[in-house]
Amino acid sequence: MGKVPYLFRRRNVYYFRIRVPTELRGILKARTIVRSLKTENRHEAIAIALQLAANVSSALYDFKTEKISTLNLDALLTQDPQSQAVSKAIALSPAKTNIPSAPLLSTVVNDFLQRYNQRNTTTLSKLKSTLPIFVELVGDKPINTILQAEVNNYFELVQKLPIRRDSKKYRGKSIKKIIATHSGRCISEGTFDSTYRATVSLLINWASVHYKDQGFPSLTVQGAVYRGDRAYGINKQRALKPSEINTLFTHPMMQKYAKNPKYAHYCWLPLLGLFTGARINEVCQLNPFADIKQDQESGIWYLHFTDESEAAVGVNKSIKTNSSYRIVPIHSKLLELGFLHYVERLKNNNSKCLFPAWQPRKGKASTNASRWFIRYLEIIGLRDDSVGARLSGFHCFRHTFITHGMQNKISGIFAITGHDNDVVDGIGKISAVAKGYWTQAITDNIVEKQATIERFDFGDVFVAPQS
Repeated sequence: MGKVPYLFRRRNVYYFRIRVPTELRGILKARTIVRSLKTENRHEAIAIALQLAANVSSALYDFKTEKISTLNLDALLTQDPQSQAVSKAIALSPAKTNIPSAPLLSTVVNDFLQRYNQRNTTTLSKLKSTLPIFVELVGDKPINTILQAEVNNYFELVQKLPIRRDSKKYRGKSIKKIIATHSGRCISEGTFDSTYRATVSLLINWASVHYKDQGFPSLTVQGAVYRGDRAYGINKQRALKPSEINTLFTHPMMQKYAKNPKYAHYCWLPLLGLFTGARINEVCQLNPFADIKQDQESGIWYLHFTDESEAAVGVNKSIKTNSSYRIVPIHSKLLELGFLHYVERLKNNNSKCLFPAWQPRKGKASTNASRWFIRYLEIIGLRDDSVGARLSGFHCFRHTFITHGMQNKISGIFAITGHDNDVVDGIGKISAVAKGYWTQAITDNIVEKQATIERFDFGDVFVAPQS
């Protein structure tokens, strides 16, 4: 069961706890406010804690902004949020006499982040990095005072952010200061839509359900219009050309890596990308013990892309979409080059990560691997920064795999890459309802998938890495 903000349990009794704003700690002589809810019933405690959080947050905000001159915490922390004492404490502000108590925007955002699916780390990371910006630009105010115009203004401002707002020159600066002083290239339309617009939309939809009774207004992201000059798809990568595949795998640096078992991971990472079309994090988080298996009935070796198996220390497994949960048979070329020998060596070293030489960062197994591959493309002269057709990172293999499959009319490629598709080979288009009735084990179609994989032929330019 998910953790609920402002709530903790001590000896079966639930307690309410909220942090005191830094500027008020000296006045209130406390860093946190804690009060027993005098109940052992979790559902009852949740309702009380959230209402108390709304009341206390609103009162602290009013006290901090001098809308009220006194703060009656004892009254605010009365266990029954609807008691006359609470109403009296809230009514200390003449300006708010006719406005019901409402939590601050930051309170709602924190609650949303706590309750959001923690396994969806990709989206959760976007939410955690962008919603604080939303709070800063709209203002950390009671939710029942937020105007649609302020949301629209947020979208006008946020699209003026630089491409890399985490660079050294912006450290220590507020978002407003960064926007005011930045004069270079700003975020693209794709980033605006898929990151900033999408995260606010998720928040609004959720808060409209969970905080409607506490005054969350009817808001929309329909007014989010991109006005920049960096059109959608400007950062899109392209497929590798046959000559570039040859350069990438026959370059003297790659030949050097192949001769030394210590550098085998430099060879296997691009090989797996080319012959599976998988995303880099999907590949890097594979566990040699749990995710590389042999189907007992067919004898086919396969990769299992999932976040439900055991992860290496420091790795938080994540899968982008439901269709990304899949198996991919290992191409015969990879078996010929000795991939299973490499996997066996990892098992002998008790490694639960496919590339242990690249240490995970912030829960992701792929960060350092991705940086290495970007540098490798630059060193061997393959980096291409053409607008809308870049060759600048590992995702080029996904484009290469799909492009090769489409050009050669290979059926079943989207089942390999994990793209959602409502067309089943041999059956045709099926509805979502029909899918719901379809009972299918994970390896039921492994023979068909292997046939698809084996149709991919990228030539004979690969050297077997020493394992």
